[in-house]
Amino acid sequence: MSEEQKKDVPKEIQDELKELQDNQESLLEAQSKGNLARTIGLLSVVSIALGGFNDSFDAIEKMVDFGLSQMTDIPSHKKLEKVYIRSSAEVLDQTFGAPVYIKRSTGDDVIKYYKDDNFILSSITRDNAIVAYLVFPDEGFTPETLEHAGGSEFFNQPFNAIESVNEIRASFARTGNYYIEENNGGEFGYLYSSISGASEFITPLTKNNRKLLSEVVDSLTMDEHVIKSVQSLRLNAKPNFYGYSTLGVGALEEAILSNTEYRLIHKS
Repeated sequence: MSEEQKKDVPKEIQDELKELQDNQESLLEAQSKGNLARTIGLLSVVSIALGGFNDSFDAIEKMVDFGLSQMTDIPSHKKLEKVYIRSSAEVLDQTFGAPVYIKRSTGDDVIKYYKDDNFILSSITRDNAIVAYLVFPDEGFTPETLEHAGGSEFFNQPFNAIESVNEIRASFARTGNYYIEENNGGEFGYLYSSISGASEFITPLTKNNRKLLSEVVDSLTMDEHVIKSVQSLRLNAKPNFYGYSTLGVGALEEAILSNTEYRLIHKS
């Protein structure tokens, strides 16, 4: 913008523009307070006043899409906030409605699956209380994991960012490839364990990580070089699902959807 254009723009609009440029988080704050329309309107006024409507319209449109996306995700986050270990099993039906899929594990646990617009949640209940659950987020949705042993950056870092591993399970088969582990720590680590995992029905593994997963499964089968193979996978792969459990990973392994089950739940 030239100096002449700046002179034609009211000072208060220039101040608003500077504030928006200096603090990008102001848009998110406005959205959370229900002021998205006001913010977008302000950006439109500024853009027109600066004479750059055509170029700035695309940017504004992207901001609108981003804002609506954030607002759309809010109900999903609020639903997850209602679910925690040892809470009543009735919370699940009250929050998500009827389960979309139910099966019984080899250990005789009933596993129920609930579908949200942004994730699938599988749960195991005993004595009318939630004792374990997993959350499988859709691509583009990032659940809050502050209470998890992996912390708020759980999905942005490889498994080895979590130091403690109690137990692991892995599968490399036509029914589905996955890796799952139990971790100590987290905000409520004295009450239950954190669960971390990666499954290909959510996002495909890289060629290298598929090879490392295959080596982990081979090591577990042969009971040789298990630690080395697991360390290699944890160093390279990132988790794409999480959960909490009082049962360890053994009981939860069957709560991971197979590829066929995932397609069934998502059929049109």
